[in-house]
Amino acid sequence: MLIRLLRQRDLRVLFLGQTLNMFGNSAMIITLSVWVVTLTGSPGAAGLVFVFLVLPALAAPFLGLLVDRFPRRRVLILNDLASAALVSTLLTVEDRGDIWLIYLVTLGYGVSAQIYRASRGGLLHSMVPDEMLGEVNGVFSSLSQSLRIIGPLAGAGIFAVAGGAAVAALDAFTFLASAAMYMLLRNVPDLRPQPAERDAENAGRLVTELLAGARHVLNNPVLRRMISASALAFGFAGTVNVAIYALIADGLGRSPAFIGVLGAVQGAGSIVAGFVVGSLMRRAGEFSAASLGFLLNGVGLLAISTAELPAVVVGALLAGFGLPLVLVAEITLVQRRTANELQGRAIAASDAIIDVPYAIGIGIASVIIGSVGFRPVYLVAAAVFTVVGLAVLRFRAQTRPQPATAEAAATPPTE
Repeated sequence: MLIRLLRQRDLRVLFLGQTLNMFGNSAMIITLSVWVVTLTGSPGAAGLVFVFLVLPALAAPFLGLLVDRFPRRRVLILNDLASAALVSTLLTVEDRGDIWLIYLVTLGYGVSAQIYRASRGGLLHSMVPDEMLGEVNGVFSSLSQSLRIIGPLAGAGIFAVAGGAAVAALDAFTFLASAAMYMLLRNVPDLRPQPAERDAENAGRLVTELLAGARHVLNNPVLRRMISASALAFGFAGTVNVAIYALIADGLGRSPAFIGVLGAVQGAGSIVAGFVVGSLMRRAGEFSAASLGFLLNGVGLLAISTAELPAVVVGALLAGFGLPLVLVAEITLVQRRTANELQGRAIAASDAIIDVPYAIGIGIASVIIGSVGFRPVYLVAAAVFTVVGLAVLRFRAQTRPQPATAEAAATPPTE
């Protein structure tokens, strides 16, 4: 599939641009949390980084409408340029008194990520035939997860040697390089709405436009089940993003930078999953792929809860393999069952429905982690992922591809 993708000039350019973008992002996001915990010594303070990162999900209706109302390539270019300027402000961070700036940049980073995911999802929908969406999303997932091996290690290493400002400078450069790659795209179909669609006649029309994505997702039974399952599971996954710092410090006796190593291990499992998820969905459907992903995460989190290094490594690999199965199945299902002019709002809405419980989970864990420790958090999350995986499996027939019937195969073509 990767070879087929790279034969297409625009997809090749997009792939290169995404490589640069995702590398900088994976290095920077891990650095933001490590930076905070290094300056404060508080896992809860580091967990707030992830709260600010997903908080912009509350603005999803506005961001989704923005994506659907302007050419998506242009939105991606402007988003990258603004992100480069934003992250450059981190060059001024010196001590604990500047934590507010890290949080502020993280909030802006979250807005950028919301716009990026919705725009890129819509752009791919317009560039790729429907039957190839699963494979292409899987390839981009493998790219993202492979960079989770390099990016966090690079970010943690640069942070240890040169500090957070050096990582911020690297990320700003990759945003600029990514914007340059978008400018090189040539024959990219894009959404250019009619003037009547751009100008809401009144406040009621504007509200209708803003909520169209959420209404589409929630009114479609198949999409509603997939998004609801993801929202429940990832709400508890948010608690793990705080507990991991306690796991590393109290369970494994390592420094905060060790999170980069675990991220690399998880990324190794995700690389493989990204290349197989398209084929799995083509044979068994999105619900089957997602169910397997939830169950693998459940087993992986259970293994990590032991705080024994070999089990933690195996658990990270299993969770890493399972995560793309869920994420790629979810985004592909939304793309396939959504009209082109609604792609941005539907993707943004589905992200928001998942991200809000995720942020709540982080907030709760930040408050209780000092009292309960990491192990109960991992055990509860493992149980939730397992239950969700079994529940989703019940609906696998709804997205299972239908093979051609023998009667249809035997019917001669009409003259």
